This record gives sequence, structure tokens and C-alpha cells, in this order.
Amino acid sequence: MDERKRKYLAILLLLFIGGCVRQAYAEAEERQRELQSLQEEIKKYEQQLVQAKEKEKSTANLIASLDRQIDVTSGMLSSLRNEISQKDGQIKARSEQVTELQDQVARLRQVIKKRLVSFYKYGRRRDYELLLAGGSWHKANVWLKYQKMVAHNDRRNIESLLTKVQALQEEQQQLQLDVAHKANALAQNERRSEQLVMSRQKRQTHLATVRKDAEYLKQHMRELESAQEQIRGYIARSEKKRTDKQRQISHKKEIVMQKPTRDYNFSALRGHLPWPTRGDVISHFGKQRHPTLKTVTENLGIEISAPLGAPVQAVDGGQVQTITWQRGRGNIIIVSHDDGYYTVYTHLSDIRVNLMDYVEPGQIIGAVGDSGSLNGPVLHFQIWKNTDNLNPEEWLG
Repeated sequence: MDERKRKYLAILLLLFIGGCVRQAYAEAEERQRELQSLQEEIKKYEQQLVQAKEKEKSTANLIASLDRQIDVTSGMLSSLRNEISQKDGQIKARSEQVTELQDQVARLRQVIKKRLVSFYKYGRRRDYELLLAGGSWHKANVWLKYQKMVAHNDRRNIESLLTKVQALQEEQQQLQLDVAHKANALAQNERRSEQLVMSRQKRQTHLATVRKDAEYLKQHMRELESAQEQIRGYIARSEKKRTDKQRQISHKKEIVMQKPTRDYNFSALRGHLPWPTRGDVISHFGKQRHPTLKTVTENLGIEISAPLGAPVQAVDGGQVQTITWQRGRGNIIIVSHDDGYYTVYTHLSDIRVNLMDYVEPGQIIGAVGDSGSLNGPVLHFQIWKNTDNLNPEEWLG
């Protein structure tokens, strides 16, 4: 490879590294803001929990505060684990870049060393030959200037590469310090999680005393009804946006045809959808008679009993329209699919997608939790067509 190509590749490499560094810093700042927000939310619910104890609020409020605190901490732990994993990947990438630059420096040093040896061995004799040749003064001067330019350029390239290597090594050290800091924070939150396990046990104790308490059960049913109305509202707003967009497109004179991403739609999957999680259905769709209150309520989905932390997958590809938390339902994800279909996943202990993300069929979007549940870890799952809810068991394969 000639000198010009080597310089060109070195410049491209340095520009690429600079871009990667700027992108890495921007992503790190964004994740730091997310973690700080979660930390602030944890402190807020810790204060609410203390206030609940001090003011001797109802058991329902105390359980709800514990639910929210546990869910937020679980989300923070997940974010910290992802942060550490990403930092490890960045360190590995930077190490490879440092190694490549060091190899370039070594190769360039060898080229310069050979050139210097050749100059000292043959340089003076070459000068004499040029001087003795007729009309060679100008050629000798040009040749000497060329050698100086080559030596100066080599030295400048080495200094630039060494500077970049040093910068990358310093960044690598900083990333290692960041990982150590995140690992320490993770350890602290693991200890916090252990404390929350005790709170979860306390929550179970409270639940055991109120599962047959009529007043608590009535309040819990009101919370579920309120949560259901909110879910209905989220879907109605998403559906309005979808139909408005379709109406705008239909009014255009020229419509740009887009290549379909697949050869089927959601409605074709009726009876063949994969289950969102593995478990047993403990509450079916439709009207249900409460065993204690003896009242009839309508279940707009199904409850699937599953181990705490079991993965929850999107039953089909779509876009995440809503991520929220509701008293009585815990963490909630709503995914929109084609043709106005929606799926709802509640009681999640962990959320692994972001708002407006596009998810693939079978992609893990969260984990089974028990916040707001009176029956232990459970996934409440719903399917909607426009603003009408459907029986999920008729759709799952």
C-alpha cells in the first residue's frame, strides 16, 4: 500500500472513531438521565410508603405503594444490567480500535526505520553522485527536500496516531471506571431488592388478611374498573390517530405504494397466535361471578398464571403504543397491529421495550409480575379490534 492510500485510510479511521466516541457519549448521557429518573421515582414512592405507615393509611394503599416501589426498582435493576452490558461492549470495541492503531504505528515505525537505515547507508553516496553528475545541483536539492518532507510527514503521522491511542486508552480506563461504578450501583440496588423482597413478603401477609375482606375487594374491583376504562381510552385515542391518518392518505390524489413487509395480516392469525407466556388460564374471558362478593363482573381478557419473572412475548409484530402503570394492573404495555388490532399485557414486573418501538412476532417485551394481583404472579392479556374487545382464547393457538 503506497503512502497516499495509507494516509487516506488513517484519516477515515480517525473520523470513524471520532464519530463512534461522540455517539457513545450521547447514548451514555441518555441512559444516565433514564436511570436518574428511575432513582427519583423510587425515592418518591419510598416517601409515600413512609407516609402510608405514619398516617396509618388503608391496607390497600400500603399494598399499592409497595407494588409501585417494587416495579420501579425492578425496572431500574434491568436498566443497570443493560447499562453494564453496553459498557462492556464499548470497552471491547475500544480495545480493538487501540490494538489496530498500535499495529499501524508499529508498521509505520518499521517503514521509517528502513527508510532511515537506507538514508544513512546510501544517502551521502547518493548526494555525491548527484553532485558529480552534470546539472545535478537542482536534482540534489529536490531530492533532499523530498527526504525531509517524507521524514516530517512520517513523524506527524506517528504523533497523531500515538495521540489517538492515548486518548482511546484513557477512554477505555474511564469506561472501566464507569462499569465499576455501575456494578457498585447494581450491588446497592440488589441489596435494595432484597429489602423489597421482605416488603413483598409483608405484602403477601397483608393480602392473606384482606382476600376475603369485602371492603378491600370492592375497592380492588373499583381499581380494576378504573384501569380498564383507562385502557379503553388509550386504545380509543390510538385508533383515532390511525383512522385519521388513513383518512388523510385517502384524500391525497397520489398515493405512494409501499412494499408490504409480510404476506399476511393479524386477522389471518385467528386460532394460531402464540401464547404470550407459558402458564394456565385461571380466569376466562367474559362474565365472571366473584366467589366472595357474589357479584358478576366482566373480564375483558384472560389471566394466565405463570412464574414470577417468566418472559412475556408479543404475539405478533406491531408498534408499542402505550407504556404505563396502573393501580390494580401494575405495568401495562399496549401494542398496535395492522387493521386496527391491539394487544394488551398487564401485571408486568419488567418492561423491555420503549414507547413507539416496532416489535417483531415473538419478541420479549416484558416479564410476568404480581403487582395488583390477588392471585400471585399472573399475566392479564387482552385483544381488541378497533374499540371492541375480543376473546383471546379464540385467537391463541
